[in-house]
Amino acid sequence: MCIALCSVAIALYIFHDSKEFYKVFFTTVLAMCITYTLKYLLQVPRPLNMLVTEHDYRFPSGHATMAAVVMSLSIHYVHLHIKNKILKRTLHTLATGWFVLVSYSRIYLHAHYSIDIMAGGLIGIFSTILILKIFKHLHYYKK
Repeated sequence: MCIALCSVAIALYIFHDSKEFYKVFFTTVLAMCITYTLKYLLQVPRPLNMLVTEHDYRFPSGHATMAAVVMSLSIHYVHLHIKNKILKRTLHTLATGWFVLVSYSRIYLHAHYSIDIMAGGLIGIFSTILILKIFKHLHYYKK
């Protein structure tokens, strides 16, 4: 997911939308920095009965963090660019469903516990809100 978000950011940059590039890029970088800093500071071992092979620590979930970033940015952009209320609700539901499915898959595969998912989700949402607020603040003073 991190690679997908970076690809979106690069595409935005190539198409000369640098403000949106920086929003996506800095949100992704901030979320991953927080997640991996916590992973390596806390060093919480993964469950023993995992159905997938993972080599890093479990808390917080990087997959849930990135799914929350995708969900939060999607909701932000839908809110900005879609006027049709039914379409807007449908896209919000799909974005939230994306987060729920990714998060559930991590628990189903025994790679994480629910606390890992909640922490990852909060980190992703917090990172998105913080970066969007910073950009809104910078835009306010640019005028």
